[in-house]
Amino acid sequence: MKSAYPTISVVIATYNSAKTLTECLESIRTQEYPKDRIEIILADGGSRDKTFEVARRFHAAVLHVPKDKQGAEYNRAVGARKAKHDIILFVDHDNVLPHSKWMQAMVRPFQDDASMVGVETLHYFYNPGDSFIGRYFSLFGANDIFAFYVGKADRMAYFYDDPSSYGVFRRANVTDKGSYFSVDFAKNGIPTLGSNGFMIRRSVLFAHAKTSPDEFFHIDVNVDLIRKGYNRYAFIKDSLHHKTDERGIWDYLRRRKLFMEKYHFMSGGKRRYSLYEKGDFFPTMRFVLLSLTVVVPFIDAVRGFIRIRDFAWFLNPLMCFSLVILYGFVIIHRRISSYANYILGK
Repeated sequence: MKSAYPTISVVIATYNSAKTLTECLESIRTQEYPKDRIEIILADGGSRDKTFEVARRFHAAVLHVPKDKQGAEYNRAVGARKAKHDIILFVDHDNVLPHSKWMQAMVRPFQDDASMVGVETLHYFYNPGDSFIGRYFSLFGANDIFAFYVGKADRMAYFYDDPSSYGVFRRANVTDKGSYFSVDFAKNGIPTLGSNGFMIRRSVLFAHAKTSPDEFFHIDVNVDLIRKGYNRYAFIKDSLHHKTDERGIWDYLRRRKLFMEKYHFMSGGKRRYSLYEKGDFFPTMRFVLLSLTVVVPFIDAVRGFIRIRDFAWFLNPLMCFSLVILYGFVIIHRRISSYANYILGK
């Protein structure tokens, strides 16, 4: 029945996103979900391409974010603060809902359980037609393989079917509900929740998390909630198509460097979450060791290849090795710069 469905505000951060936005919005507008219970909000940082034209075609509201503030996280916060409906669905402009009943599947945990805080998919959608690097990210369930190896990726690699056997989920209370897993997270075991097709109760988000645009980060707001006891999340046995537009490994590494510098070193101390936190020393050292020796990453690639015959799995040893070198360089460079500034300042 129509009234049984919660209302949904779809929030999308955009900036010159026309290339991918059409397919994203089309997948939303073709959902078998009451149309009058969905609003689409684009928070845009000053696009100069056809983003606004695409928005008009799909009847999406556009919020204009000051150009000097524009950024994925800031834009998301601006869009979320204008949302009016029961549930906020955070979608990136390069996300595609893979089938027409996706929204119905996603809202079911909210309908079943009034204490459910957030919902996302168990996997990323695997498409053999995607780019080599895009297939690799989908297969491993992470855009940063470091998150996978320290056990903090929120999506599952395709050789996992049950989250209770992976990473921080082992510290959680995981219950199989048939079409989804209900997960009660521990305060000291939180994965990288909150992006790429993530639903959350609007009332809980704004009552208990830091949501000002200057403090908003998709993982951090969930950290705020879980640490306050709002820790029940669902992972539906479905997927979301993240059509990453990475233009090869070098472009990916360049963007990871910029991301790390911006959100881990230049956030002004506003981040409440980090992939490397107290207690992560040994998992991190394990990642460094296995990456430099490449044996375990290669074994994991073989393990995945047995499940899904795609040679994209074998990008893993190179990706692990490259990220160790990149992150090591960024950290050392930052430390040297900070020390030099301290000496010169003295």
